[in-house]
Amino acid sequence: MQTESVQSSSRAQLAGFERALLVLPMLGGAFFGLFPLLLPQTFAAVAQFPAEGLYVYQLTGAATLGYGVGLLLGLLQRSWRAVRLPVIATLVFNLASLYACAVEIAGGHAPYTVYVIIVASTLFVAISILLLARHRGSPQPTQNLATPAVRLFLIIGAVSAVTFGLLPLLYPQVFTNFGLPLSIAFIGRQGGAASLGYAVMAIFALRALSAVELRLPVIMAGVFNGASALVSIPYLFSGAVPLLPWIIAPFGLAVAVGAVIALRRISMLAPDNE
Repeated sequence: MQTESVQSSSRAQLAGFERALLVLPMLGGAFFGLFPLLLPQTFAAVAQFPAEGLYVYQLTGAATLGYGVGLLLGLLQRSWRAVRLPVIATLVFNLASLYACAVEIAGGHAPYTVYVIIVASTLFVAISILLLARHRGSPQPTQNLATPAVRLFLIIGAVSAVTFGLLPLLYPQVFTNFGLPLSIAFIGRQGGAASLGYAVMAIFALRALSAVELRLPVIMAGVFNGASALVSIPYLFSGAVPLLPWIIAPFGLAVAVGAVIALRRISMLAPDNE
């Protein structure tokens, strides 16, 4: 019985070396988030991607930045359950990213950056699987956020993330419907991969419904959607992208506001570094 108690306790807590492992995907999320978000044209030049459709670069950066922020805050957590959902999202994101890379290589026009992303994504997949395996069967927190408002917020997030995940990932031609060039298909697929990670995270969050587990996913969603709304504003009246910013800006702002409201509720139910 005592051995089982010790094993259960170890599964519930993050070890020091596990936090060290999380530093790697955190840095990847920060770099591949901030660079295309703030300097899309420079990023395109350095990465040897087409310097067009820069709005999609920024949206992809916004989605990726959410992972960087979530994992950065995850380094401060003691509880495995506090970082479980971001790790699941990271696994899904990088598996989908590997698919996007494989499609680009099969097309015969992959720049060196695609191979860099393959190495990084493979490493992040391995880290995610290792952490999930080590903490398999960890105690589940009490469901203290099982309210209709929280469920609705997560359902809306999951449906939108699935839509903006699978469409660009599997059918990047959808960008042409918004006046964007098909030459940015790989960047669009990467954005879809990141969004798909959010979708799976939201689905698992609907099963968890605990303040401990939902804090970081809500922060990640707030960062992603808030940043997406902000970068959409300059495009609203420029005419460079006729329709997409008019969808992203209000929706992203609404989700960011919803995330702030949800965080206020969460802060009353769980300490900051549970």
